[in-house]
Amino acid sequence: MTHPEATASVPVARQQPSLAMRLAGAVLSLRARRKEGRPADLAADRRLLRRLAALARPPRGVRLTQEAIAGVPVLRASSGARARGTVLYLHGGAYMAGSARDGVNAAHLSADGGPDLVSVEYRLAPEHPYPAAVEDALAVYRELVRDAGPDRLVVVGESAGGGLALVLLQKAREEGLPMPAAVVPVFPWVDLSPDGANTTANIGRDMLTRSHLLKAAGWYAGGRDPRDPGVSPLFGSFRDFPRAYVAVGRHDLLLDDARQLVTRMRAEGVPVVLDEWPGTIHGFLQVPSAERRQCRRRIRAFALEALPVVTPVAGAECS
Repeated sequence: MTHPEATASVPVARQQPSLAMRLAGAVLSLRARRKEGRPADLAADRRLLRRLAALARPPRGVRLTQEAIAGVPVLRASSGARARGTVLYLHGGAYMAGSARDGVNAAHLSADGGPDLVSVEYRLAPEHPYPAAVEDALAVYRELVRDAGPDRLVVVGESAGGGLALVLLQKAREEGLPMPAAVVPVFPWVDLSPDGANTTANIGRDMLTRSHLLKAAGWYAGGRDPRDPGVSPLFGSFRDFPRAYVAVGRHDLLLDDARQLVTRMRAEGVPVVLDEWPGTIHGFLQVPSAERRQCRRRIRAFALEALPVVTPVAGAECS
């Protein structure tokens, strides 16, 4: 699906959640209700995300390589069409878990001659609170802007990575760096303050828990005011931002984060599309389902539309 630079939400083709999504939502929301209010187990959360990431496989024809950009470890997914451009990918995990390996789940963007995807291994809290993650993402962004050019760069982030993507662009603008062709915050965490709307909306319907979000926010902020725009980009400016596509589930604890983000972006003249998916939970792109397939197609179409058209690379395989 091609997205124009619109300011209205786009209709979601499926108005009722799929069976797969309903089952995943029931199981994961029950687990969240049992965890609500209990102490966070950082080691267990990290182990779980590592195991899930290890199960991910790239699409056919996409090759994974580990490298470093500006001294920051990254995972690159490529089908050999680097001339098309690059997607800078920032993983989720509440700033305290996850890894560059999570980018394999977004490697569909690179399939069939699509742009390279560079997934950043940014430092995590509580060992490395703000601004470590921002510094790492910004260092990679500087190099990609220099090497690929801003018109051949799209920034994609999921959950905490969606918030980080927005802080990254706010900091880049402060440095006088050019904006990328587009930004795609998916179910983004943009307000880490304890009184944010996300602390009450959809509790008990989502896989996320309020208590664990607040704990992770404290670890990441590291004593800084959580309303500082460097921590919570919702309180920063979106002036001169590129076109944006925001996707979120209607059962997501961060639903209001996404809605408030879009409202503020539109107020500053940013062309932004908001896609709300009925019956879907946070992180629904990890759930094998019709919603995942449809949303992935929309993200890919949006990213490819923002990047320059090039002659297809001979031998590129379809996924």
